[in-house]
Amino acid sequence: MKKIVFGPEIAPAAWGIGQSLLPEGFSIETLSLSPDQRIEQLESAEFYMGFRGGVQDRDYDHMRNIKLIQFLSAGYDGMNLEKLRTLGIPLCNNGGANSYAVAEHAIMLMLAVSRQLPDLDRLLREGKWKSSKFGQEEEHEVAGKTIGIVGLGMIGKTLARRLAGFEVKLIYTDPVRPSPEEAKKLNVDYRAPDDLFREADIVTLHAPFDHTTHHMICERTLNLMKRDAILINCARGELVNEADLYQALKTKRIWAAGLDVFDKEPPDPKNPLFTLPNTVLSPHAAGPTWESWPKRFGHSYQNVQRVARGEKPLWVVPELR
Repeated sequence: MKKIVFGPEIAPAAWGIGQSLLPEGFSIETLSLSPDQRIEQLESAEFYMGFRGGVQDRDYDHMRNIKLIQFLSAGYDGMNLEKLRTLGIPLCNNGGANSYAVAEHAIMLMLAVSRQLPDLDRLLREGKWKSSKFGQEEEHEVAGKTIGIVGLGMIGKTLARRLAGFEVKLIYTDPVRPSPEEAKKLNVDYRAPDDLFREADIVTLHAPFDHTTHHMICERTLNLMKRDAILINCARGELVNEADLYQALKTKRIWAAGLDVFDKEPPDPKNPLFTLPNTVLSPHAAGPTWESWPKRFGHSYQNVQRVARGEKPLWVVPELR
């Protein structure tokens, strides 16, 4: 029986999905918070599954038998990649298991911001109605806009396919570019980062967080964007300098933003961004949908089985390939 340890603890319903899909010949158990029991679990396991938040700094010293760290999420920022390289342990993300969920959430934020949905909802709940004067509308359509996708990985590509019916122009920037055939199929055109910021009506972030993307949205790049531009972030909060974004939104340097992630999570309730009328916010909720759990566990078990058979894992993070 090959042993999988899992961390951190998740809700019983989701855990039930994981147990129901467990392949034959494997056992799975949640890592204990008790240090001694945790060490024993790690040293007797061959596979680690779960999320970044489940890995403690002291865990690395007890992973001598771990053959694979398999995340159910796309993000892996904060992991000690150098330590994993030394240990020879591959780290893999979820293979796009939540790409539909994040892409749909990004589109939802685009529409909610463009149509000022929270304001309309609030207006009606307060017993009010819109002005009867036609021509006073401040909402906008997404159709006909240029959407700039920053990061054309699995989520970025899924987003591009979902936007195909919106009659928009799609541009992207990414250090790794798809083949000309794939780009044509996705109907996306490459732009250098600064050119994308200048051209896009909506900039949507889907890049991982690392030293090259930290605060890529800052005063300089915000000043490149159109004054009626919208910023969407369903990636990582660290991609955005929140102080600079606050100033850009407050002074109407850009029109609005839809944010699912923040530099600090959970964010301070007094975060200045929360005071602005031109933001639509959600609490890092883009990825976790009920439909994503079978895909998360399914992809993860598939990779675990590959490694158990002596095959190379799929979806190894770029830094460890």
